[in-house]
Amino acid sequence: MKEMAAYLMLVLGGTESPSADDVTKALASVGVEADADALSNLISELDGKDLGEVLETGSGLLAKFGSGGGGGGGGGGGG
Repeated sequence: MKEMAAYLMLVLGGTESPSADDVTKALASVGVEADADALSNLISELDGKDLGEVLETGSGLLAKFGSGGGGGGGGGGGG
């Protein structure tokens, strides 16, 4: 998850297609170690894809789950 967050921050910062090294350096700059396997999987999954389209597709998939249950009822007053 931290690798994805760093990847997204790099894209927002202007790096169109961050490399594994870019993500590793970004995480290291704040004292966090990247998980090499997770990072490798992330980079290979996103390789050649438009991030906007990936996020839009994911958003559509999440919408199928609905908005969750309602909140609990208020406490009854009494005396």
